Amino acid sequence: MSKKADRIITSVYLTKEMCGQIDKLADREHISRNEQIRRFIKKGLTVDGYTEDIDFIASIIRQEFTAVYHIGDIKAVVEQQTNRLAKMLMKSGKMDAAAFFLLIKVLMNVAHDGTQDEFDQMLNEAVTLGVDYMQRKDFQINSFLQDTDHLRSFADKL
Repeated sequence: MSKKADRIITSVYLTKEMCGQIDKLADREHISRNEQIRRFIKKGLTVDGYTEDIDFIASIIRQEFTAVYHIGDIKAVVEQQTNRLAKMLMKSGKMDAAAFFLLIKVLMNVAHDGTQDEFDQMLNEAVTLGVDYMQRKDFQINSFLQDTDHLRSFADKL
């Protein structure tokens, strides 16, 4: 505690409930009510100081980060990788389309017993199921593909 000459006496008004809570906390620590109030005030001032320090430290980190990693450089790298991924997806899409149309051609040659309307219906249902599959969320895909009974019922529809 500071010297008597450094202290100032001030009054603080508390509700009965607040006073009771402070007394309970003071009793646990074996200190006076006034000492408990002083600790709360000191803690509050420290927290406010930490908040200012955190803002200051965050600004320093932000400044150093932008000094090392220039936003333009980051954008260039991200754009390059985005273009690379887009090209890969285009290749994959072309292969998927080729496989899709090859499957149609094979089915047309193998399943010539059915009528044109039956084949068109089968093709339409396959496309509808493909769209349904693509609209599923990532977390649903694994369970969708592992449910063999469900997949078999889809295949039976075709």
